[in-house]
Amino acid sequence: MTSHFAPTEFRLPAGAHPRIEAFHALWQDKGQGDLPRSSLFDVATLDAQYPLLTRIGMDESGKSLMWLDVANAAQWPFKTPVKNRPVIESVPQTSIKRVIGAFKQTLASGIPDYYETTSWTDIGRTVSLARIAVPVKGEALTELMVYWEVIEAHEAS
Repeated sequence: MTSHFAPTEFRLPAGAHPRIEAFHALWQDKGQGDLPRSSLFDVATLDAQYPLLTRIGMDESGKSLMWLDVANAAQWPFKTPVKNRPVIESVPQTSIKRVIGAFKQTLASGIPDYYETTSWTDIGRTVSLARIAVPVKGEALTELMVYWEVIEAHEAS
């Protein structure tokens, strides 16, 4: 049995952070029932409301995920992404397989991905994140708009 799931039918879980919900609604609105074009998401303009926003796509070889556009956030909860550099350079070593796999799956399926991390200690802080990755139509290939939201951050005891 085969089932078809349209990307626009994706729903966030109850209790998702309000900015994650707002970003998902923005993606749906810009797509008007289809995948929106990446050009409709100006990261430099949107970073005031979504400070941890990026656009990700594949390199020319189709093997490596690259940061195509990166919000100018003061502090990222992981190694700061650098435009036109591989995504793998910013992902914590313990998360590489999961994160890269999730991004590639979202690119292949065209279905958004939502993930809440468990907490970890990062420079004396416990940090929990939520992330949504939504597919968008790039110039040639599907790309991702990815937004992270810090859910909780407090000093470690």
